[in-house]
Amino acid sequence: MKKIIIVRHGQTNANVDGITQGQIDSELNELGISQAKKTGKYINDNFSIDEAWVSDLSRTKKTASFITKNFSTTELIREMSFGDWENHHFEEIGKKFPKQVEEYLTASENFKAPNGESYTDMYDRGKKFLERIDYNESSVTLIVSHGGFMRVLIPLIMGLPKKSLLNFQFENCSITELNFPKKDRVPILNRINYTDHLN
Repeated sequence: MKKIIIVRHGQTNANVDGITQGQIDSELNELGISQAKKTGKYINDNFSIDEAWVSDLSRTKKTASFITKNFSTTELIREMSFGDWENHHFEEIGKKFPKQVEEYLTASENFKAPNGESYTDMYDRGKKFLERIDYNESSVTLIVSHGGFMRVLIPLIMGLPKKSLLNFQFENCSITELNFPKKDRVPILNRINYTDHLN
């Protein structure tokens, strides 16, 4: 059975401080490294990875390095670009741009951060990325990405409406597993936002 394992990167100081990271290059903090190590152990104890795709940002590459040394990086699975909002506290952004933040929080098709990306841009990246996946029935693909991008990627894989991204949220170093039964590519969401391995 084909499996896709999706992992969000470990914690960063920006996650703790409520700072919008987007595509800025931030590092894992001490807890984030611990989370990545635990995630690596759990995945290697339970799965045999055949291919691995990782966002090319430092926080995802570092997380992936504790899971496998053999991975390919791509810009296609980066976090949403928040343009001028990046490296600013989200609370401050909300005070300055209340309408745009409301559009972001409701996944409006009108949303686009100043000099950043729209949800449509994210979906287009996701579609291009999924063309790279090996759907061999017996293979396991690891993806290490970002919470925002994962909220777009899951509906894409499952053929859900775009707005369904609002129904998903992913914790640092959570594991989401999708299985594809034989003879077709209809995915089964076997587990989502799994974090028991971090306890």
